[in-house]
Amino acid sequence: MSASDSQVQAYADQRIRVRAEQFRALINACRDDKAAIDSIYDRCANGAPWTDARTDGPPKLLASQDVLTFNAFISLFLACVDGTAQTADVGQFHSNLAPFQAACVRPI
Repeated sequence: MSASDSQVQAYADQRIRVRAEQFRALINACRDDKAAIDSIYDRCANGAPWTDARTDGPPKLLASQDVLTFNAFISLFLACVDGTAQTADVGQFHSNLAPFQAACVRPI
């Protein structure tokens, strides 16, 4: 049985538009993260190793490599958004996802 016009409208309003706004906010946040990472990236790539100092027991403490992985992940995400990603980038996106997900305090 097909959905009614009002059911499709409710789905569009309650799900599609909500996700579109969430993606817009995520894209803007990632662009801001990229704009702010220059000196941080340099330290993590070329300076003394950094390690997470959190003491509240996250499942994984982060390190310099995790910062570099985050940068790679958002760079590839934005390349996909901007339409500049190459086919090979998709594999790199996935390989950077797991270490990035490990930064979550709550399980995914």
